[in-house]
Amino acid sequence: MAKAHSKTMLAFGDVHIPHHNPRAVEVFCRAAERLRPDLIVCLGDLLDCGQFSTHPPTHGVPETDYVDDLREANALLDRLQTVCDRLAIVEGNHEYRLDRWAAVAAEGRGAYSMLAPRIRLTKGRSKCTYVPYGSADGRYPHYAVNSRIIAVHGWSYARHATKNHLQISQGKSVIHGHTHRADACIIQNIWSPGKVVQARSAGCLCKPIPLYGTGRPVEWVNAFILGYLGRRSDTLYTIPIMDNRCILPDGVEVAA
Repeated sequence: MAKAHSKTMLAFGDVHIPHHNPRAVEVFCRAAERLRPDLIVCLGDLLDCGQFSTHPPTHGVPETDYVDDLREANALLDRLQTVCDRLAIVEGNHEYRLDRWAAVAAEGRGAYSMLAPRIRLTKGRSKCTYVPYGSADGRYPHYAVNSRIIAVHGWSYARHATKNHLQISQGKSVIHGHTHRADACIIQNIWSPGKVVQARSAGCLCKPIPLYGTGRPVEWVNAFILGYLGRRSDTLYTIPIMDNRCILPDGVEVAA
């Protein structure tokens, strides 16, 4: 439970609908319903958008209709929005596939307004902020959680991506997705003695085995981030999802 005068935040990413893990998504939703956070942040790649990929479909993997994927994503956002005060969606590189497709295909430009996630996922939503993946003004796309923490989809996929995010963020704490790994890097803030800055990867809520199959084990983890945001400092936790349950910092088990 958050202490007085602090706010509660949940952050999740890389659901990759329709390749999501239904049990992991259900655990996250039930955690949100229990905690009823002030803010929920989606860190991108809510949709896979494989229908608009330049890569050929994976052999043996059933293809879905994009409209059905949109319906599934909106149903998830509807459920989450009923238990939080604010919802923020940071666009990922997979949703950005629609922009690239629309840029090179005449039919894409005509259908963009009917298909684009930034339009279809926010329509009719109050207290919802959508941060586009691309930048037309040269500024780095991000969502400011507060004056100390920013949320981005991901600036790196390297093995030490989370540490790289902390180096790039220049004194800000940062939460990110994109890597599908659950990782954290915490260092002393040299500009504010006694305080720390941290970068934290949220893991993913998609099926933990990649559909493209590289032939080697991967480090993907179903997980999400829980944060307590105070007036002067913040405490962040990475909550791993173990099959169909997770354990919150207060010891409470949440099961699907």
